Amino acid sequence: MSRIIVNRLFKPSVSRKLLRHTNVRLFTTYQPYPFLSVDHILKNPNSAYGVCRGLNESSSCHKENKICFNDKEVMKNVCDAMTGGFSRGGLRFELSYKGLAIHYKNVSAHLPPLPDGSQVQSLAMSSLPTREKDWVVGVKLSGSRLSLCRPFGSCKWIDIKNAPGSINPMSSLMFSREDENFYIPSLGGNYLCCNYLCYLKENQEKLDFMDLKFDDLPASVYEEVAKLSSYSRTDHLVESPTGQLFLVKWYGEDSELCSYSDKDDENEVPILEHVTKKFMVFRAGEQSGYFDKTMIYTEDIGDLCIFLGHSQAFCFPAKSSPGLKPNCIYFVGRNFGVYDLTTKTCTTFQTYEEDEDEYPVKRIEFPYWPTPASL
Repeated sequence: MSRIIVNRLFKPSVSRKLLRHTNVRLFTTYQPYPFLSVDHILKNPNSAYGVCRGLNESSSCHKENKICFNDKEVMKNVCDAMTGGFSRGGLRFELSYKGLAIHYKNVSAHLPPLPDGSQVQSLAMSSLPTREKDWVVGVKLSGSRLSLCRPFGSCKWIDIKNAPGSINPMSSLMFSREDENFYIPSLGGNYLCCNYLCYLKENQEKLDFMDLKFDDLPASVYEEVAKLSSYSRTDHLVESPTGQLFLVKWYGEDSELCSYSDKDDENEVPILEHVTKKFMVFRAGEQSGYFDKTMIYTEDIGDLCIFLGHSQAFCFPAKSSPGLKPNCIYFVGRNFGVYDLTTKTCTTFQTYEEDEDEYPVKRIEFPYWPTPASL
């Protein structure tokens, strides 16, 4: 899906002349170049719109930066810009009591109902919506269940029987156009669970498993990896427009927060919020085979930006939209922020109420990953 569309928000590179002579309003509801507002906040964290809480260096190779918004409207518009930037040229999803519907241009696909109580956690498609019979939609459901459907073919869900217990319940499903496979990392992250499109034609309702062979890490990151052992982790596979596969490891930890009130200290209730701490990226090597892939640690994805949090992960060149920074990971969902692979700096966006702790900015409604939404 990531190979075939650049929507109006990811416009081709805009000439410098156009940007010089266009008065772009950064913090308005309509933003023709939505990531300009994100770029402005990152470059001016102590502006009137946000307050930088400082750079906290937790190790020699891991830095954290928190930007706290003191203007709710600006925070909302920045979040809209990031989640809007994840949309693809009018592609829309709808969840209702009737089931899941997908709309794109003049194509509307109404999928058959899922079992009662099902919760959609992740969705991937073999291409943008088309009326072709071989167009396939895959959904990952709560309980590590995986189902596939051809909306304009048989229009029935095919339940993948060996998915529970095999797939990572918090990782995202993706489709590789290069390999023509649905992929999702295994629970331990050392296998890729895959389903080939040909299996749908043969009615083989199963996953195959592809071994991930990780090259030795550079000595410079050994200390870093040791510190990550106490963090939670989810794994996400993403494909570049040229077909290069990357495995992204997303690390986070729980942080205790309290709501402070001078009026009623006795009713303070501590809560836990999950906070993004770091990412590690591995690229598939050229020696990868049909039943295994060699994964090589990298801190350089070139001009690409990786986007996580909107169901299937994807990536685009930074030049696709003004305001994007190359070699960065943009993430939304439980946390909003940007991770710079070059400097290994994780910048998270925060908000706060008067007399209260700062809280991570988040939006967790479908299809933002990973919190599910009930059908």
